[in-house]
Amino acid sequence: MKKSFIVALSIILIFLFSLPAIAASAKTIGDVNCVDRIGPRDDIIKVIRIDDPQNPFVSIYMTQVKSGKVFAITDPSNCSISCRLTGEIPVSNGKLLINKSVNKDIGHFRKSIGTKIMKIARWYDSERNVLIYVVYTTKLLGGSVKHSMSVVPLGKINEF
Repeated sequence: MKKSFIVALSIILIFLFSLPAIAASAKTIGDVNCVDRIGPRDDIIKVIRIDDPQNPFVSIYMTQVKSGKVFAITDPSNCSISCRLTGEIPVSNGKLLINKSVNKDIGHFRKSIGTKIMKIARWYDSERNVLIYVVYTTKLLGGSVKHSMSVVPLGKINEF
């Protein structure tokens, strides 16, 4: 009994203190305090920026809700995303250097004690020359389909 308790506690501590893969590159731009005027909770909506690690000329702006519940062990799955071309696309021998690989986890944030994760995915649409980004949440049990999408145009295909 004591050994299983220690193992369970170790697993919980690993989930609690493991840093999300994207936390180091995320920059908080600002936040808004959403006051519950009748109850005792204040939710906070944070606006953060992440640069795509493989396409650093694209900035991903997203919101993240922090629950103001007194004993919250999980944050809401609500999210929003907007992506923009914020730098020069590198060119080599007349070709744009864009990472076009499908990447379904270019970054993630833990939203609870290891059961819910907010992820960012990226695709490339070669017909329209755009990068597509989706932010969504996954959950161990009773998952949510809350998500948001943004598209970044990379210019006319015949220009390059």
